[in-house]
Amino acid sequence: MFVPNQPIALTHLLSAFVAEQGLKPKMDAARAVEGWATVAGPRICAQTESVRLRGDVLTVRITSAAWRHTLHMQRNAWRDRLNDHLGEAVVEAIEFR
Repeated sequence: MFVPNQPIALTHLLSAFVAEQGLKPKMDAARAVEGWATVAGPRICAQTESVRLRGDVLTVRITSAAWRHTLHMQRNAWRDRLNDHLGEAVVEAIEFR
């Protein structure tokens, strides 16, 4: 709740605005895609064709079948690393295709 004539942290104002405007899902999607690049690193990103978040499922297209299989076997660990990086549970599952 905002109290008139009292200082308010900008983060609180922005969070309220984002929630009020219904922008959080789109912002979460952008953060997840950007976060994947950071968490995965350059070696895996070199094998990545595209990344997108729909709902709470992150889909990562991988160019190599060997990499796809390896990443798929570790998908829960990747999800946990990404959510840790994001600071909240944005991604429920990761699909490697």
